Amino acid sequence: MSLPTPDALRAAASLLPRLPSTPEANGPIAVAVSGGADSVYLVCALWADEALRPRLRVLHFDHRVRGEASAEDARFVSALCSALGVPCVLGLRAGQGAASEADLRSARDTFFAEQRQAIGFEILCTAHHLDDVVENALLRLARGAGLAGLAAPRALQDFRDGHRRWRPLIEAGIAKPALLAALRDGGIPWREDATNLLPIATRNRIRAWLAAGGQAALGEGYAEGFARSARIIGDAQAALAVWAHELGCVISATGTMPVGALKGRPEALAQECVREFLHRHGVADASAKSLLPLTAAIAAGGEVQSAVRGVIVRVKSGELSVLTEAPMFGPAERRLRVGFPDDECGLLAELVDVDEALWKNLSHGDISPAREVYIVAPPAALSWRGRVEADRYRPLGSPGSVKLSDLLINRKIPAGQREALPVVLSEGSILWVPGLPPAESARLAGPTRGALRLTWLGLCLS
Repeated sequence: MSLPTPDALRAAASLLPRLPSTPEANGPIAVAVSGGADSVYLVCALWADEALRPRLRVLHFDHRVRGEASAEDARFVSALCSALGVPCVLGLRAGQGAASEADLRSARDTFFAEQRQAIGFEILCTAHHLDDVVENALLRLARGAGLAGLAAPRALQDFRDGHRRWRPLIEAGIAKPALLAALRDGGIPWREDATNLLPIATRNRIRAWLAAGGQAALGEGYAEGFARSARIIGDAQAALAVWAHELGCVISATGTMPVGALKGRPEALAQECVREFLHRHGVADASAKSLLPLTAAIAAGGEVQSAVRGVIVRVKSGELSVLTEAPMFGPAERRLRVGFPDDECGLLAELVDVDEALWKNLSHGDISPAREVYIVAPPAALSWRGRVEADRYRPLGSPGSVKLSDLLINRKIPAGQREALPVVLSEGSILWVPGLPPAESARLAGPTRGALRLTWLGLCLS
C-alpha cells in the first residue's frame, strides 16, 4: 500500500477537523499507532494542530501475530511518520504467532511503559472512538461488569504509574463511519487487519452484529447515547470512590483495606471498594455474583472468606485482605458456561473458529497450554472441579492414560498451586488442566469451525 507524497499527505491531514484541546501535560505526547484506519486518522488529526505537532511521538508495537502482514504494518507506520515528520519508535514482541488477548495487551503495555521512561511522556493517545464504547458496553454488560468496566474506555483515564490515556476521538464524538469517510475523502491510506473480520474474538462478533442491523434496531445516533451513558456511569463510579476514600477505605502499604466504616452503608459502595481492592491485586472484571459473599459481609459487619478467580479474599475484623494460600476447590462439579468467565476459578470457555494461520501456530506448539488450549468438545457438557486422588487422563500425544498427580509433578508445578488448578471435564472425562496438555480425545485435527477455546485467568504458574 503506497502513501501519497509527503506534501499531499500533509495537505490532506491539515483539512481534518480539529480534535479537542490536549489535557494539561508536560513534555511529549505519545500516540499509539497500529496502522489501521482509527490510529491513522488519530495521528493525522493531531498533526493538523500546529501547536501540538512538535510534541508528537508515535509508538508502534508489532505483536508478531500475522507474520509478514505484521511486519508490513510496521513499515507502513514508519513511512507514514516519516512523511509527516513525526518521530516514531517501533516495538517488537519477543514471541511470535497467536497468543491470548491478555498476553498481547501485557506485552504492548510493557513496551509503552518502557517508552514512557525513555521519552518522558505523561499522556498516551489511543484511537478508541464511539463504536468502541458501544462494543465495550455490550461485552461488559453480558459479563456482569461493575461501574468502572461499564464506563470504559474513558476519554481521559489516569493510571497509577503517573501517565494518562487520552482518547480524543471519544471526546470529540467521532464514530467509525465518519473517520473512514474523512480518510477516503483525503486519499489517506491505512492498513487492514484481516483478523478483525474473523469471528474468532467476541468483540469481532459484536462488531459484525451491530454492522448488520445496529442502527435499524437502536436508531440513528445510538453510539452517542452509549457514550453519554458511559460518562454518567463513570461519574457515578467516581462519586462512590470519593465517598469510600472519605470513609477511610484506602488500600494500605501492606495491601489490606479497612472496610469497617461500610457497615450499614449501601452495598453498591462495598462493591466498589471490593472491585478497587481486587484490581490492585491483579483481579479485574469480577462479576457482581462472585463479589456477593464479600459485599454482604462488609455491609453486615460480618466475616467471610471467598475465592475470586483463584484468589482467596477474606473479610475479617473490618478489613479486606488477600490470603497467600491457594484455594482448594474440592470434588464437587460446577457447570462451565460458554462465553462467561467463571469467577470462582477463572476459567473462560469460548467457541471460536481456528483458521489456517492459527492452526499452523497450534500444530507447531507456539501456544503454551499453561493458559490457553483449543479443543473439540460439546459445550453443553462442560463442567469443572478440583482434582481428586484417582484423576487420570490421556494427554495429547501420549500413548496411554497417566495419573494427574504424576503429570503435575513432572511439569514441576509447585505443590502449593496444584489444588488451585481447576480440572475441566466433559461428561465426567478430563479435557484439560491449566499447565498441562489437553486430552487426546479432544484433539483438533486441523482448521475447525466452532472449536472450543479454554482460557485460564487464575493465578500464574511459577
